[in-house]
Amino acid sequence: MKRAKIYFIERRSNYFVSVEKVFRQIEKGLDAEKFEVSFQQLPYLNTFFGMIKNLLFFRAERKADVYHVTGDCHYAALILPPRKTVLTIHDLGFLRTRKGLRRWVLKKILLDLPLKRLRYVTAISATTKDEILRHSDCEPGKIRVIENPLDDFFISSDKREFNSADPNILQIGTTPHKNVANVIRAIEGLSCRLTLIGELDDETKKLLMEKKIRFEDKSELDDEAIKAEYQKADLAVFCSLYEGFGLPVIEAQAMQTPLVTSNISPLKEVAGDGGALLVDPFDHKSIREGILKIIGDPDLRQSLRRNGLKNIQRFRRQAIAAKYAELYDKIVVQK
Repeated sequence: MKRAKIYFIERRSNYFVSVEKVFRQIEKGLDAEKFEVSFQQLPYLNTFFGMIKNLLFFRAERKADVYHVTGDCHYAALILPPRKTVLTIHDLGFLRTRKGLRRWVLKKILLDLPLKRLRYVTAISATTKDEILRHSDCEPGKIRVIENPLDDFFISSDKREFNSADPNILQIGTTPHKNVANVIRAIEGLSCRLTLIGELDDETKKLLMEKKIRFEDKSELDDEAIKAEYQKADLAVFCSLYEGFGLPVIEAQAMQTPLVTSNISPLKEVAGDGGALLVDPFDHKSIREGILKIIGDPDLRQSLRRNGLKNIQRFRRQAIAAKYAELYDKIVVQK
């Protein structure tokens, strides 16, 4: 049987981030006897002029049955065969952070034109799909929701005893929408240590000092180092104000690290039934209450671990890859 050729098109990046990791997991989950998978990066970075040069000079290195634009370079779909191309949209954060003419141009080349041209679009959550529909005239039936997969590397049965006297609290991500300031305000005066994964700006450093938080910041960690931080953490806090999916939710669950996360979509859906303690991310008092509940209640911690391990089964790479395989089969048959 001839294998279908799947060609993943990625943005050019000067560091390895979650989007790229997601589709390496999809590759591992696909049947190698049925699919032949390759990856190619765009030649230029996603600056304004870099996008123009990519549109002018990018050519797929080989022919494929399916071309899959993996996200954050949506415009690549404009120069690929529309009947054979899949576009995955992770979120529309670029619409939230830009204004005026720049926002209008980006919306045209990253959303409106690709959606109009393509037959096949996937969104990583129902929240992202709703956001796409709210900002475009795309037909709802064109968009399939296919969630992000969990990297099996983060599944561990090894968890040290909870330190309720002086817990180590792990915060993954430090960009503005990760809501670090409210987490800092939430733990003011608590006997705890805060580990932050990501680069800190001056404003965040100043707030940490003002609130007298004992903290450690780490950046540019590989998977081994991030896994070690999950293992060392007594609990994780991921109270983002905006996410397309929220991989740290299922990573913390897989590592049996009790989790406080936002009571907003898609985080509450990703966390599943009883898999995390949900709080109002806009209210630091709510975040503090959630943290104190986990610290003070060993039965709750055990329940969160048990429900979290049950929840992550939905996101195992074989299950997610099967959804993509179904889509690829459809494209190959209809091409």
